[in-house]
Amino acid sequence: MNYLYTLAHSGIGADELAYMTDDWMDWQNELLRVPAVEGDWTSKTEHAARTIPVKHPGTLRRLRDYFGYHAEYGATRQTVTNRVKRVAAETDLRKKITPHVLRHTYGTLIAARGATPQYIRQTMGHADLSSANDYLQYAGTQLDAEAEELW
Repeated sequence: MNYLYTLAHSGIGADELAYMTDDWMDWQNELLRVPAVEGDWTSKTEHAARTIPVKHPGTLRRLRDYFGYHAEYGATRQTVTNRVKRVAAETDLRKKITPHVLRHTYGTLIAARGATPQYIRQTMGHADLSSANDYLQYAGTQLDAEAEELW
């Protein structure tokens, strides 16, 4: 469940989660700092290196619990994807759930809660505001309809 919470409440991708280490977290300020380069890790783009406020209490608790015993996730992108799909298969959701869908979930959730396009762009690591505006538009017009369909 750590995987799902972290992906859905931080906006990071499967590859970022796979390489995430305890050093990426600023626990005092509740910030996740995705580096441009760290060891074998290289971000996909210059904008992917970013700082993400992690304010969801469940996500923070799970990350603290996990990194209390481990220094890194130490997984592969495929392992993260497989774990997400396995957990999703155990639910009643009819939609296909992948790490990338959970990333979109984050964008939609923060848009629905009133995030600015700049906040969405920065925390998700997008190069421009057009993707952020897509989340704002989707959250405003589709969120209730899709929730009815899912639940």
